[in-house]
Amino acid sequence: MSKLKMKIDGELCDRILRVASVGGYSSPEEFVLHVLERELEKLDPDRSESEEEIRRKMEGLGYIE
Repeated sequence: MSKLKMKIDGELCDRILRVASVGGYSSPEEFVLHVLERELEKLDPDRSESEEEIRRKMEGLGYIE
């Protein structure tokens, strides 16, 4: 199983902490994982799409240019 470690600073971190607490998540990490899983499902629902198809979707949603 792969792991990814990220550093989130400033206002974004404060927002994550606040929303996770208000939302009833057991931790900020649980909230972030939940949000990431939801977004990945939107972008890659069947996991058989090519990288180019995923890139087009992400561009259409404004995640990348």
